[in-house]
Amino acid sequence: MKNVVPLISALALAGCSTLSVNQAIVPLQSATAQMIGLASSDELTISNVKESEPDRLGAQTLTYTATTTKGRVFECQANQMPGLLLAKPQLSNPTCRPIQVHK
Repeated sequence: MKNVVPLISALALAGCSTLSVNQAIVPLQSATAQMIGLASSDELTISNVKESEPDRLGAQTLTYTATTTKGRVFECQANQMPGLLLAKPQLSNPTCRPIQVHK
C-alpha cells in the first residue's frame, strides 16, 4: 500500500503539461499588449524570453522584454502553471516595468 501512493502521484503529475518558450510568446504578446494599453498585439515585439527552473508544483516564471513599435521598452514577467492531465497550462497576467520610454 505504501508503494501505491507514490505511484498514483507520479501518474497524476505525468499528465502535467507546460508551454515551451516558443509556444508562450503569442499569449504573452497578447496579454502584454492589453496590459500596456495597446490597440493590437501587432504593435508589440516579445524577445529574450527566459524561463526559471520549475518549482515543486511545476510552476515557472517567464521573464521577457516587450518593445512597442513606438520604441517603448518594458521588462516583464509572468507565471506559468502546468496543466494537469488534459487541462491547458495557465499563464498569469504579466507585470511589466518600463525600461525605455522613447527612442
